[in-house]
Amino acid sequence: MTRVVSIVNMKGGVAKTTTTIMLAEFLAGELGKRVLLLDVDPQISLTIALVGEEKWMQAHQAGRTMSTLFAEEIDDPAERTWDAPKSILRNASNVRAVTEVDLLPSSPNVLRMQGQLTAMAMASRGSRDPDTILRDGLQPVVDDYDYVLIDCPPSMDGLTMNALRMSEAYLIPTVPDVLSTYGIPMIQEYVKEFAEDAEFDAPHELGLVLTKFQRNSKVHWTTIQKLNSNPSLPELLEPWVPQSNDIAAAAEFKEYSTLTVKYGQTHVRTLSGLARTFHDRVESLPEPDGLEGDRADD
Repeated sequence: MTRVVSIVNMKGGVAKTTTTIMLAEFLAGELGKRVLLLDVDPQISLTIALVGEEKWMQAHQAGRTMSTLFAEEIDDPAERTWDAPKSILRNASNVRAVTEVDLLPSSPNVLRMQGQLTAMAMASRGSRDPDTILRDGLQPVVDDYDYVLIDCPPSMDGLTMNALRMSEAYLIPTVPDVLSTYGIPMIQEYVKEFAEDAEFDAPHELGLVLTKFQRNSKVHWTTIQKLNSNPSLPELLEPWVPQSNDIAAAAEFKEYSTLTVKYGQTHVRTLSGLARTFHDRVESLPEPDGLEGDRADD
């Protein structure tokens, strides 16, 4: 059974993309899971971090990125040429020991489509629901994987709507400081209202992943205490990801031999533990009815 999870936060700079990649690589490299990464962020950070500019450009020029899927569905679905299996980059991890991570790359071109998708959703225009383009486009391949992780843009727009619509759960990475955590209740409210308006079962809250944690920071400890004491906020997943030059440098595109080499000997156990916590949290969720996730009376 495929578990689909969106990684979201409206705040930039919280290590959302790094967290997505790290979870995928540890799920595949240590737990033997087949993972598909979907990059729906116009900044294409996840894509470049894994496969580099040259391989991304080849996919972009061949029309095998996320932007082609959305462009064709917006313009004329009857003229569709995008092919999901051919658009996926196989064995996309830049860690040689990790062989079960695939990638559907993004493109800056999707930036032009964010407003169109949002407007279409609000106007309910067209014969197709614009929020289900991603879900329907990935239908031929999604069952090939144990996990699908979606790296969302730092905004709640049409691209994020598409990600949430196909997800059974969502995860929020955040730095434990005031500004990074301020918008968490807004994310929760948005997901709830979007699901109600679109009439589908809202994705489950998996929790918060604390990133760039500084053990000697009073601000971080105070923020963590506030997060833990507020029952309306998602739970904190442990262990927490420390501020680290090794982890930050792992976002650079280059080849690594092992996960330890990529993330550093000091932190590999922490990241492995977080991936296992994430895995256990996802596997404890009720089994979804299927990829659609829409209500039976829809």
